[in-house]
Parts: sequence; structure tokens; C-alpha cells
Amino acid sequence: MTRQLFGIDGLACAGCARGLEKRLQSLPGVRAAGVHYLTASALVDWDENQASRADLSAAVAKAGYVMAPRHRPDEVSAAMGRDLHRLGIRLAVAVFAGMWSMVPALVIYFTALGPDVAFWLAVASGLFALPVVFWAGSGILWMAWRSVLLRAPGMDLLIGLGALSACAVSAWSLAQGRSEVWFDTATMLITLLLFGRLVDTATRRSAVDALRAMEDASPETALVETDAGWQPQPCADVAIGRRIAVDAGAPVSMDGVVLSGDSQINRAVLTGETALVAVGSGDRVEAGAINLGRRLILRVERAFGDREIDRMGGAIALEVARRGTRASASDHWAARLSVAIPALAAITALVSFGLGLGAEAALLRGLTLLVAACPCALAIALPLAQMRAAQTAAAQGMRLRDPDAFGALGHLGSIVFDKTGTLTTGQLQVVELRPAEGIDAAQLLQLAALAETGISHPIARAIIAAHGCEAGVGGRRLPRGAEAEDDAGRVVEIGAAGQADAQGRSWLVVRRDGREVGRIALADTLRPEAASVLATLREQGIVLHMATGDSAPAALALADRLGLSAGSVSHDCTPSQKAALLGSLPRPVAFVGDGVNDGPALAAADCGISVADAHSAAVQTAAVVITAGGLTHIAGAITLSRGTRRIAHQNLALALIYNAFMLPAAAFGLIGPAVAAAAMLASSVSVILNSQRLGRRAAGEDRPAAPRAGWISAGVADKFETL
Repeated sequence: MTRQLFGIDGLACAGCARGLEKRLQSLPGVRAAGVHYLTASALVDWDENQASRADLSAAVAKAGYVMAPRHRPDEVSAAMGRDLHRLGIRLAVAVFAGMWSMVPALVIYFTALGPDVAFWLAVASGLFALPVVFWAGSGILWMAWRSVLLRAPGMDLLIGLGALSACAVSAWSLAQGRSEVWFDTATMLITLLLFGRLVDTATRRSAVDALRAMEDASPETALVETDAGWQPQPCADVAIGRRIAVDAGAPVSMDGVVLSGDSQINRAVLTGETALVAVGSGDRVEAGAINLGRRLILRVERAFGDREIDRMGGAIALEVARRGTRASASDHWAARLSVAIPALAAITALVSFGLGLGAEAALLRGLTLLVAACPCALAIALPLAQMRAAQTAAAQGMRLRDPDAFGALGHLGSIVFDKTGTLTTGQLQVVELRPAEGIDAAQLLQLAALAETGISHPIARAIIAAHGCEAGVGGRRLPRGAEAEDDAGRVVEIGAAGQADAQGRSWLVVRRDGREVGRIALADTLRPEAASVLATLREQGIVLHMATGDSAPAALALADRLGLSAGSVSHDCTPSQKAALLGSLPRPVAFVGDGVNDGPALAAADCGISVADAHSAAVQTAAVVITAGGLTHIAGAITLSRGTRRIAHQNLALALIYNAFMLPAAAFGLIGPAVAAAAMLASSVSVILNSQRLGRRAAGEDRPAAPRAGWISAGVADKFETL
């Protein structure tokens, strides 16, 4: 079997992405296919003995798209920037012209005018509607047609049918010399969907920026050995086998093997592990790690684009594409109604003609039903709830980057926490002092601070913080420690005392003139709210798990403090192993992380959550970003997601109730344009007002739950809770 990630040019519709996914899955030899329209990518697993790349490309071309090699993130982001610019212009035209189309229509509906004045106002409404529907909305109409070809009807088709039907019946009315027109309905539908498409494209661009952030996590130049000495060169130009230098304090630029030099490196960006790793001749180091000791000479082992950190970026792209494009409840109902409403309109016209109504009147009644079944409320039902959720989340210190993924928190099955920087602070702290005989704790810290003063290093920062201030004139960095002289001229040295202990603590030994004067234990510290947050989630029946790149002693020691069993801990995990772990847990599954190494798992989760102060790669990949505060926001996000889901389902119920009443009325000729317009407005207003309840629920979430009230009965709301 062959697996490859492709770019799909021209993909901008969620329904079309799902249709293309089904078409690819139906090809002989294709075992699995995921098409993700946010990143315009397709991940395909297929047997090349049964289907070639040309067959895949032909299937994509037949659907109206172009299959290309995987796009570079910066290219996709630039293309989306151009799309945003075009959509902004089209939305501006739709708003301006749509407003002038709506004003004369409202005057006709709600004032008494002479027939001639009303007719010309109706004509003016139609003229202003033309650029909205047929220029600003041309992309929507094109996507609607593509969804028909792909047999994947969705919101584009439903909106397109509504807008064209409104224009058709209005034009018919004008041709008969009447002033009853629904051009304003067409402009409203197009404008609403254009606004949604603009927000959607911005979301797509932020998803692609996750891959760009991954590229930015490693340096783009390397110090390469040349005849003129060590010279900086772009990493893309450094061939395998070349010798490069990595200075002390600098990030490693290329994956390679150490030829000379002894040092310590911080691999947290790759593994999340805070413990420093000693490296020497023959050891392998990866791009993105920080060299904390002294200069290292490496032989490049992997080319630019194939480094470990590049592969993590590729893993994120794979996980995003594998998810495919999920259909929301609005999409499901739009798909059903886009088939049911035209069929019902045709049946209405035929039955009316069969019952003796003239052909023209029967056709007009069918068109009237198409317009009366206006999907305005349906189109805004979910976006309004999501928009209100985003506002509420922002007030609580969270940012929602992917509303659909955020919705998965409302019925969460399990949640996986990264350890370092997520459940812990990610910063080393002094946790124990063991002074030798004749030395007290304060003296031990004073001597350690002498050696570490003036050195930029995680250990040095922890020692100085514990001491309270710097000491002396400054220490000197050694290959495996630091040293300085005290006031009496004696040499004070600090260095590693061996491997971490059973509790995951790293020990340092302090010597003066070669004699040990004490030992200092360092450890990453637990976030103060971590234990209570996990206890709250456990009470809600959510399965908890911890995944970390740290060793078993450190991971299990922390798990014991958090009340997690050994079976719910995965240690020594690579980034890909973290992502693979999610598939074995009850779904939907969320992942909470903070580092570059968490990117693949954040992308693979049904909902990825990044904590405050997370790396930009984690922030760009996550669906929910905690911008301030601690882990307590996770419980708040789950509560908000549940409320949003409930409000969204109620909004859908309101929209469908409107159609349930309006369709029979239109089919039997019981309503006219004015009544239909007023009912449509009332339906949209009810959805808007219901969405505002979400903020009030969040503000009072600590109060006892009150019985359901509002426009929908508990029975109807409960029915839609199960969708």
C-alpha cells in the first residue's frame, strides 16, 4: 500500500470536500482517503497495482479540482490571503448593494403605495440584487453546482436554490406587472454565506499557519565548514555529510552526529523533556535542540526538509488530512433540505396543476414554496451559536480557533495531558538541599549561586531564583557544570551528580577546592491547580491519560501525585507515539499540550488544547487556545461547549419548525410575499435571541440548573440533543 499527501487546488467548500472524499474512496484499490478542506489537502492510502496516481488525479479532475504535490505552507497561506482579499471585496459589494435592495422591498411590504410607485421600487430592488447574486455570489453558485456533480449537497446548494428561486419568482412577478418581489431574500442569503465563508477562510489560514510555525521552530541557517572557515549558509543548501558547528547557547540547525565536543543539550522542543541530555562524540542530535555547553562539531545526517522537526510538521499535515472534513448538524439538514425542498416544490406544482390550477399559477405556487422555505435561519443557526461561544470564551481567557473541533468537548470521552509545561510549569526549581556536615542550607545555596551567576542556563536560573539574587562577579561555564572563586580564592564547582532519582529529580553536587559541600535537587514543579482539575474531569466520567517524553521515574512520580494509575501513563513517548496513543482511547478525545513536540497529537485529537505560554507551533495547531490563566479553563471550555451544542440544536429546531409551518402554507397558497417575509424575519430573530442566551448561561454556570424555558419545549430540544 502507498500513502501520500496531495494538495487540492480550488477546494473551498466543506460539502465538496466530503463529496471528493467519497469519490476517492470509491476508486478500486483505495483503502482510505481523507480530504480536509481547511488545508486543501487529501491523504490517500491506495494499492498502486489497482490504481495509479494518474487515476487519482483523473478522479479529482472530473470533480472539477486539480491534484498537486503537497503545497508548502507559505504558498497555501499566501493563496488564502488572496482569497480573503477577494472575499472581502465581494462581501463589501453584497452588503452595500444588498442594503439598497432591501430598503425598497421593505417599503413595499410595510407601506401603502400606488401600483406604479410600488412596481418601480420593486424594479430598483431587483437591479441592486443583480450584482449581489450573480457577481458576489458567483462562487457560491459554482460550488452549489459542483456539489450536485459530486452528489454531496450542502449549504451552498441550499442557499443557491433559495437565492435563484427568489430571483426567479420575483422576475416572474415583475413580468406580470406586480410588485411582490423577494430580491431582498436572495441578497440576504448570499451575504450571510459570504460572511461565513470569509470567517471560514480565515480559520483555514490559521490552520496552515500551524505548519509554518513548525518550520519557524528551527533555525534556517547553519555554520558550515568552508575553505574560508566557518560560514553561515541557508540550511536548504547544506548537503548530507557536510561539517557544521553549533555554538554554545545556539539552537542546533541540522540533524547530525557529533564529531567533536562534549556538551549538554535541551531537547524540550522535540520531546518536551526538561532533563538535560549529555552528548559527546558519536551521539546524534536533532535540529531544534539547544546546545547549552560548548561548541559542537557535527556531520550532517539528514537533509533540510527531512529533519526530525520537518517530519513533525509533516506529521501535523498528515493528521489534519486524515481527519477529513466533518459535517455539522447544519450541513446534515442542509443536505436533506436541498433535496427535499425542490422535490416538494415540484410535487406542489404538479398536484396544483392536476387539481385544476392553471399551468402558470401552479408553477408560481411551486416557486413560491421554494422561496418560502428560506434557509436564512438554518444558515445562521450554528454560526451564531459558535460566534457567541467565541465571545464568551474570549471573556474567560480562551480563544476558539476551530469551532467544529471545539464542539467535540461537549461529549468528550477521554482527554490526554502532556506532562512538561502542561501539568507542570516547565521550569526547573530547587526542591531539596542536602548540605554536608559543617555547612548549612544557606551557605550551600550561596556557593552554588557564586558558580552560576552570570550564566544563561535553566539550571543557573533555578539556582539564582532559590538563592534570591546573584552572588559574586560571575561564574564560568564548564563542559558539564560551572565554577567560580569565593572571597578566599577557593574554587567552587557545581556539576551533575548522576542520573535522575526514582522521583524524577536531577541532583547537582557542589564542591569547594575538590571537597563536596552538599547536593541540590532540581525538578519540574506541578501546576498548583492540576490535581483539582483532573479530579473534576474524572468526576464527569472522562477517561484521563498522561503522555510524556520524560523517563518512567519522573512520569510515574508525577502521576502518583495526581492520582493517575500507572496504566494511564505513557512515558518515553515520541511525538508520533503521542498521536498514535489517541486512537486507543474512547472518542471523542482531546489532547492538552504546550510544545512543538505536541503538534502531531494536537492535530490528531478531536480537539487540541494549548495552555497559556505554549510554543507558537502548539498554539497554531490547537483548536482551543488558553490565552491566560491555568488548567481550570479546560473545565470551563467543556461546560461552554456543552452549552453551545445545546443552543445550536435549539437554533436548528427553531429553523426547522419555521419550515414545518411555512411549507404547507405555501403549498396550499395560504400566504403571500409579505407574510412570508415577516415570518422569515421572525424565524431569524428567534435564532439570534436564542443564541444570546449562551452568554447568560456561562455567566451563571455556577448556579443550580433551572428548568428549560424559551421558545422550544423540552421534548423538541431533547430530540435535537441526540443528532
